[in-house]
Amino acid sequence: MGLPDIQRFFAEPPIQYLGLELSVCWILECLLKKDDYPTALTNQLAESHPHLRISETMLQQAIEFLDRQGAITSYAKRCPSRGRPRRMLHLSEAVHQEARSLVASWQCWLKEHTLNPLSGAGLVTGRNLTTSLATEDQRLADELQAERSQLDPAPSA
Repeated sequence: MGLPDIQRFFAEPPIQYLGLELSVCWILECLLKKDDYPTALTNQLAESHPHLRISETMLQQAIEFLDRQGAITSYAKRCPSRGRPRRMLHLSEAVHQEARSLVASWQCWLKEHTLNPLSGAGLVTGRNLTTSLATEDQRLADELQAERSQLDPAPSA
């Protein structure tokens, strides 16, 4: 690994896996819209937020957490193209207000962790990368100019 590899990390950070808190918020956001099954929630996250993933283990932990809280129930739904019924998740009406509050926090978190606008990949945390890079480019240009002026003394008149 060299310095260019470190620069590449910032240009294209690795995929970020959600922890329990963010996973719960993602599930709540989805279930506020409609009942769904766990695998669909995983696929929707990858489609909606390509820089984020949820592991099967974390998905199950989040579902179990919401179940213990009494926030969700489940039921079986037969699909014509599938042999066995799917386990559908349903958000309890009693937690809709609290779920909306948590989803608002999730949306704020997403805004602070936006896609890298230069590469379209990875995350940029809490700042505008384009502005930051322009400022950094100007700082480096100023430093380079200062070094050049030290190396090349001004011509005598």
